[in-house]
Amino acid sequence: MMFVNRNILVNALSKCNGKWKRDMNNVVFSRWIGIVALGLAAVSAVSAAPGQNANGVPDSLMKKLTRGVNITHWFGYVDPTDTNAMKSYLVEDDLQAFKKINLGFVRLCVSPGVIYRNGAPDPTNLSLVDTGIDKLENAGLAVLWDLHDNGEMKLDAPNQDNSGFVRFWEALAQHYKGRHERTLVFELVNEPIFQQNPEVWYKLQQQTVEAVRKIDRARTILVSSSGWNGIDTLAAMKPLPEKNLIYSFHCYDPFLYTHQGATWTGEQQKAMRDIPFPSSPEAVAAMIDKIPEQYRDSVRSYGEQRLGKPYLQSRLEKAKNWAVENKVPVLLGEFGSYPLVAPKDARARWFDAMREVIGDLGLPNAIWGYDDSFGLGREKSADGKVNLDSLTLEHFFQAP
Repeated sequence: MMFVNRNILVNALSKCNGKWKRDMNNVVFSRWIGIVALGLAAVSAVSAAPGQNANGVPDSLMKKLTRGVNITHWFGYVDPTDTNAMKSYLVEDDLQAFKKINLGFVRLCVSPGVIYRNGAPDPTNLSLVDTGIDKLENAGLAVLWDLHDNGEMKLDAPNQDNSGFVRFWEALAQHYKGRHERTLVFELVNEPIFQQNPEVWYKLQQQTVEAVRKIDRARTILVSSSGWNGIDTLAAMKPLPEKNLIYSFHCYDPFLYTHQGATWTGEQQKAMRDIPFPSSPEAVAAMIDKIPEQYRDSVRSYGEQRLGKPYLQSRLEKAKNWAVENKVPVLLGEFGSYPLVAPKDARARWFDAMREVIGDLGLPNAIWGYDDSFGLGREKSADGKVNLDSLTLEHFFQAP
């Protein structure tokens, strides 16, 4: 569709009035007026409201959604009955660390085991999450409220009744209505899988967005593609008809490198060690004898592909180009590099490359995680002092 500047149309109409005023009954003039009116209506329809971008997301919120972190162990991966730990998790030194790395937002990961009770929020733990949101907002941060499912909800199980999922978000929409309207974003669920039935996820997501909108029309919602929020599934996704949505994707490319030594992703990744970045035949030749024989062909292939910064550029550009084409905002919700057996110099180069590409593309982003070893690896000493991974600080955040 061709977009026409409203002022140009008004000026054109004004200039033509002199030509046509001799015969106000002229049919051509009447039709021209009709065309102009339609053009002005079209411009009005696609123009953003004051204080919003073209997709309806508040400008004040988008200004905060620049640099973020995932907070993973406050309300995620925790004992849901340990309320004292959740109350005392974030300390003043954390807030100072947020300022040091110039954060605008956090992705607050809330595990289903902590919050989800048969389609309703757990009232005790929800009050603790609310207190946490207040604390973050008072520190000047926006919050992505992430229902951080890792498959335990079995949303993609065959013939699964997911009505409870919709009711849960209806309850949260009612709970937060009129509160934190420009600082709190709902992220419906972390990394929906739906490998065999993606259409089920898209139907459920649409249904949930509509349910939230009936209760709270002002709430910004973070939506995502199937396939673990992957870039390729995002690129194949059809945007939802609603406005005031942000589209999330995650990037752990190249996976052979970023997840080397990980024990939860399969035997091959567990066996990987000293995988270089960037990759090249020469770089993998120097370490391939450390890899079990059955996995060496994968490592050789990784080396032959010569995956470096241009590869990361092409991957993240794919998501950015989809966003530009569809006129919607996107957010890189997770990325990171597991440090257990990765060479330090390779991690430094990977974070350097990610920083440069993300900066070039202007992508809002949240590292995984503030308190997880893939990213900043926050550790708190007995005296409350917070320590962060120095390599990530230097090479991604460029902070001392």
